[in-house]
Amino acid sequence: MGLFDKFTKTFDKHGYDLDGYDKYGYDKKGWDKNGYDKNGYNKDGYDKKGYDKNGYDKKGWDKNGYDKKGFKNGYDEEGFDYKGYGVDGYNKKGYDKKGYDKDGYDARGFSLDGINIDTKTTFDSSGYNKKGYDEDGYASDGFNKNGYNIEGYNKNGYNKDGFDLAGYDKKGYNVDGFNKEGFNKNGYDGNGFNENGYNQNGFDLDGYDENGYDSNGYDKLEYDCLGYDKEGYNQEGYNKFNKKKNEESENSSESFDV
Repeated sequence: MGLFDKFTKTFDKHGYDLDGYDKYGYDKKGWDKNGYDKNGYNKDGYDKKGYDKNGYDKKGWDKNGYDKKGFKNGYDEEGFDYKGYGVDGYNKKGYDKKGYDKDGYDARGFSLDGINIDTKTTFDSSGYNKKGYDEDGYASDGFNKNGYNIEGYNKNGYNKDGFDLAGYDKKGYNVDGFNKEGFNKNGYDGNGFNENGYNQNGFDLDGYDENGYDSNGYDKLEYDCLGYDKEGYNQEGYNKFNKKKNEESENSSESFDV
C-alpha cells in the first residue's frame, strides 16, 4: 500500500477497507497480506528469513549454524562435543573418557598401572592408592570399600549386624529383641508383661486382669463378677436363691433329725 492509497481508499467505521485491512495494512487478527504480524512473525512464529524470536529456524539452527544448545555439527564454539570431549578425545581439563591425560595419568597422578607420578609407588603423597584407600584399606572419609569405619560402623551408624553403637537396630530393638524401654515387638518386657503390667493372657504379676479378677474369675476378696464366693454366697451371706448360709445349714440339720 502506497502513501497515496492511504488517502484514496475507503475505510468502514471500524477502520478497515474493502479487503479487510486497516490503514497500516493489517486485518482484524493482526496479519498483513503476506501473513506477518506487526513484529514481522507469521502464524508459526517465524520471520521472513525463517527465524523465530529466539533466532532459530524450523530445524533448530541459528544464523551461524548452531543449535539451541550451542552446538554445530556436534561441537560447541570451543570445539567440544555434547559429552564435553574434543576431536582429540580429551575434555577441557585434558582427560579422556577413561580419566587419563595425554601422558597417561589421571587427575590424582596415577598411571593405568596404579603408580603415582610423584611417589613412584602405588600410594600418593597423602597415603592413598589409585582407588583412594590407604594401607589399612580406608578412604579419606574413614570408611573401607565395604562402607565401614575402623570401629565397624557405616555412615548411618550401624555395624554389619545392623546395630548402632548403643546396640539397637534401625527399628530400635537390641540383639535380644527389646527396645530402649525394655519391650519387644509385641509390646512385652523380659518377664512377659506390657507397659500396663499385664501378660499375654491379660493378667498382672499377682494374677489379676484389668478388672481385678483372676483366671478363675474371682477378685482379691474371692468374689466373682456377680459378687458370689466359691461356695455361692455374697458378702452378706446370701446365695442366688436369697438363702442365707446359716439358714441352709439349719434346714439341712432339721431335715436330718426328721
